Amino acid sequence: MPIEHSAGGSTITGESIMHYRLLNMIRGLKLEIKGMRLTSKGRTCYAMLKSEYGLKGDREKVLVQAQKIMDDIKKEEYGVEDNG
Repeated sequence: MPIEHSAGGSTITGESIMHYRLLNMIRGLKLEIKGMRLTSKGRTCYAMLKSEYGLKGDREKVLVQAQKIMDDIKKEEYGVEDNG
């Protein structure tokens, strides 16, 4: 992920913003599966993943599908294979 560093901190840029957002939604969904809610008023990561990526199924199935999308992005953009 292209990250720009400066004296004030770091900034994620370009298409990497959407990749980082997907990664955070996956992490949030994992917490939701364990019973934790990230916000009391906002939409769940589960609902956002389903609507934004057109995923179907229960939380576990959506998690598997979202991880597959992230793995495909890693392979295509960065040449990285995730083995677990």
